[in-house]
Amino acid sequence: MRQKLLLTLIWLTTACAIVILLQNPAQYAGTIEELIWLAVALTVLVLSLPHLKYQLLLYAWITYCVGLILDLFDDLMAIEFIPVNTFDTSLKHLGFMLVCYGLHTIIQQKKETILALNKEIARRHELEQQLKFDATHDELTGLGNRRACFERFEPLCENSSYLYYFDLDNFKLANDCHGHHTGDEILKKVAQAMSRQFTADACFRIGGDEFVAFTNEANLQEETLRAMLLEEVFEYGVGVSIGKAAADPTQDPDALLHQADLSMYENKAGKSIRTKIRKP
Repeated sequence: MRQKLLLTLIWLTTACAIVILLQNPAQYAGTIEELIWLAVALTVLVLSLPHLKYQLLLYAWITYCVGLILDLFDDLMAIEFIPVNTFDTSLKHLGFMLVCYGLHTIIQQKKETILALNKEIARRHELEQQLKFDATHDELTGLGNRRACFERFEPLCENSSYLYYFDLDNFKLANDCHGHHTGDEILKKVAQAMSRQFTADACFRIGGDEFVAFTNEANLQEETLRAMLLEEVFEYGVGVSIGKAAADPTQDPDALLHQADLSMYENKAGKSIRTKIRKP
């Protein structure tokens, strides 16, 4: 309400002054133009005040308006009544330059704010990706965990021919004999070997020493696969039992894993585990 009254007062005063000056249009044609520009400048100032939080810009616009007012005094007064009228043009130029500087400063601040926000968004995105990765991957081996296996089970079955189930034999004994650090290294070495054979996206650690892998290879030889998985950890006396089931996307994941698990236990029961335990 107060803003509307000020605007009404500005333009009413301007209109009255223009009517008076039009009595002698030849002499005051330039003055009428400056008067209109002053009214426009004051209107912008009044409209901007509720939103103008940057004080330098406010003072700059006021300086510009003062310069316009003094310029009007120069035109309307026959003599230099106010000595400061000499500086009317300088004040207008100074106000204009300060306005430009203020706008430049605001733009730079906004750029810095936007840059900071973009960095924060990128940081949050990285954090979300990391949290998502942590929620679906095994911390020790970096392979997908049981949750990831079930989330991707159907598409993996659609793109694979076989599901392999692996269980490390004598892992607890090796862990107890050589320490947990060595046990962790065994799990990591086996996981790395599986990633090389099946690719990391198709391998999962679903339990302590139990792994699952999906593949299209139909001619994998059990002994060759076992030797490859144990190549870097055989000296610790561990072995690996291998189960296999045909990948069927229409079958329930639990049922398919159970089939592969049964196949793995048959393999465990029917083979002789080679050992070559390192002396602690």
